[in-house]
Amino acid sequence: MTAPTLRLSLILALVGALSLGAVADDGASAASRRWTVYIAQDKHLDYGWCGTTTEIEMRMVALLDYYLDLVERTNARWNLDGTVWLEVYRRHRGEPGAARLLRAIRDGRMGYAGNNRVLLWGLLDMETAIRSCYAALPIADASGVPTRTALVQENPALTAGAAAILSACGFDFLGRGIYELRAESYQARRAPYPLFWWRAPGGKPLLVKWDLYEKAGSWGGYAEAHELAVLAGEKWDAHRVNHVGDRNTPDVFARRRQFIADTVNRYEAYGANYPLSSILLLGTGYDNWTCTDDLSRFIEEYNAESDGVVRLVDARYQDFFEAVERELREKRIELPTFEGTFGVAWEEWGAHLAAHLRDYREAARLLRLAEANYALRFMEEGPDEKTAAALANAQDALLDFAEHDCGGVDLNQSANSVDVRAGAAARALAVARGVFHAPFARAASPGPDALPEDLAFSWRGGRVTFSADRAGVVSLVDRDGRELVPPDGGVALGEFVHRRYGEANEFSSVSAEPLPSDGITRADAVRCLRGRDGVEISTEGVRSGFVLRTRWLFHEARPWIDITYDLEGRWASAPQTAHFCFPLEFADVVYRYDQPGTILRAGAVSAGGDDLPGANDTLWGAATFASAYGVDGGVTLVTPDTVMVQFGSAAAKLAGADAARMPAAIVALPMMNLTRADHQLVQGGQTRWQFRYRLVLNTGGAFDPVAAIREAQQFATPAFVQAPGLEPAVAGLARWEIAFDGGPVTAVKVAEDNRRVIVRLWNVRPDAVQGSLRLPPGWAAAEFCDVFERPLHTLEARSDRVTFNVEPRAVATVALIRGSSVLKEGVTSNKPHGPALTNSLIENHPEP
Repeated sequence: MTAPTLRLSLILALVGALSLGAVADDGASAASRRWTVYIAQDKHLDYGWCGTTTEIEMRMVALLDYYLDLVERTNARWNLDGTVWLEVYRRHRGEPGAARLLRAIRDGRMGYAGNNRVLLWGLLDMETAIRSCYAALPIADASGVPTRTALVQENPALTAGAAAILSACGFDFLGRGIYELRAESYQARRAPYPLFWWRAPGGKPLLVKWDLYEKAGSWGGYAEAHELAVLAGEKWDAHRVNHVGDRNTPDVFARRRQFIADTVNRYEAYGANYPLSSILLLGTGYDNWTCTDDLSRFIEEYNAESDGVVRLVDARYQDFFEAVERELREKRIELPTFEGTFGVAWEEWGAHLAAHLRDYREAARLLRLAEANYALRFMEEGPDEKTAAALANAQDALLDFAEHDCGGVDLNQSANSVDVRAGAAARALAVARGVFHAPFARAASPGPDALPEDLAFSWRGGRVTFSADRAGVVSLVDRDGRELVPPDGGVALGEFVHRRYGEANEFSSVSAEPLPSDGITRADAVRCLRGRDGVEISTEGVRSGFVLRTRWLFHEARPWIDITYDLEGRWASAPQTAHFCFPLEFADVVYRYDQPGTILRAGAVSAGGDDLPGANDTLWGAATFASAYGVDGGVTLVTPDTVMVQFGSAAAKLAGADAARMPAAIVALPMMNLTRADHQLVQGGQTRWQFRYRLVLNTGGAFDPVAAIREAQQFATPAFVQAPGLEPAVAGLARWEIAFDGGPVTAVKVAEDNRRVIVRLWNVRPDAVQGSLRLPPGWAAAEFCDVFERPLHTLEARSDRVTFNVEPRAVATVALIRGSSVLKEGVTSNKPHGPALTNSLIENHPEP
């Protein structure tokens, strides 16, 4: 994604990595090793960054035409960095084209990664994250070549939720390479292990190849092998398809051979931190669209002249990982294992398009309800092809929105990027609302006959003091007399703070020093009403150049504070952020937040948190909630419209508060404009925004993950269908009597085979939990499946209920079956929106 004008920083010099390493001790000296360098030719797909969708797809098709021709007539290999390549090729070349591509995969000429494309994992709800890997199964069915490999390139961080989902999807290997944008201040802290095990929260480890970063087009970057093209004079060009002949002149060949030698020397120098003899270089194509056979020719010529100490392989991604797997087994080599998260980074781009992000999150929520509603209809009336196709279209739209690139190479392309995301959110919303007419969620109110109330008022046995000038709570005392808002902390509870930053700071640190800000609020209107259901405060005024409207409801029956912020103003292109601040007077606080597939604890692993060295220690991505719990209770902040949060002293600093006087803090960042290496269109041209939050107080007791999920489900229902102890969000599911105390039901949907109905559940607890459900009439059997909906074993039905066990922190998939017939293992996937992908597809379309 990197234009040549962008600054590429050296994150960690090789000498620094070596100082952390050790002398090789793998039974033989490093110098005696015979090395195999796997060069995986591919192109990093920037689906929404360097052209319109049509332009990009036409380039993808031209590239595939060329490389299919090449691999069919030579010994070359090429790789797809995501399954979306097949979708695009089918769209433009029809079933004969799809059959041709699948044949190349079957014949071992074309490799593929099982992820749909490069996504921002921290923006995904759990079900969207799982579905992003679904297309790997029909490719495996059709080609007979399953993939065990996922590829998540370029964006520098990666939440532990990705490990949870990828391992649940059955992947064993993960290829990583990054661009350091916005990672300068923390990426250098990552441990010097280019190959390691990354254990998912559910327990299964992924084998991860992730070299330390030097630059985007070389070691550790998302285009490690592109240096081979640069040495032949190739320039950056992300706008057009270029056909290039053999460039292996004697001079170019010598320089390429030296790059291979330097690569081997680099890995030899890792010593015991890399006790293997296989090396992977991927990303030959970089951002470019280059059609050439000269890398394959270079590999052949190199091997012809090699003395056997170093051999090159024109490889598929998985060739490298399977070679490593064999060597680990045969030599009994142990690699380090990491547990935790590498955090979020480019997910902050969701805050660059805050209004569209809110639409996207609302679309994900409604889509899950629409799918459940259709599943109920399906069970009674049978399939509806038009509805199924529309739901699949909406699911694809969520992936379009969450694609990793935001902005563009220029303002014109940035406009295209905004258009794709705005259109994707609108597409998904249109389908979800068309399929399921969700009841209108009327905002809670103080109730009838509400009367005026002072801004200092009693609440649930305690007392609240609200400041009109700050549009926030300056004092919150509970029934035991404890002050829950830090006095003189510098910022009020729920206060809006707008920050600007100097241009010089935007690359030097994720947490740049803010410029001075007056923060003056002009309160034009304030109203406070008390009714039987609570106290409502509404404000309108001006702050930092924004028209700010807030609405607060202090519920009488529950310890809930609901806050809606409406902002209107001009969001400039200068570096800036918007914060909603929640300072807390709790001691010894632990901060937690959820991501797809996991609930994480903020803070360094060395201090008991989940943040691995090299994780972003300033920003976290809260998919549903963020919480702060100390020894004397805590709060949960439900975040339906936004993602980015900050915790603790960093949050206090960026909010402009005195961290020494603020024991704890959660700060939501709905809007920001700090990642400016690419052109951005300042909030996509939007000038009005709305954000909702619920603060749930718990002045006694410890954090409970199920309770947090349950609270989230009751406010702007997240992308779950049911939480423990609550009625399902789709009323017709109540008769199933789903009983599961481990966590939410994340989806109810028609299965991909268009015959069964899938129920997905997530156990957020650290121990196994048993669940059960009542079989609907006419559906007399059930199976326990993997996340790809493939049967694992039959579930015993007693009377009309089935029971199942879900492992700790794991995802469970249950399939309901009509009648009493149980499907065999290995059911062929048949996506409702497309033809079945089976081997017969290849056979029915012979080569032209």
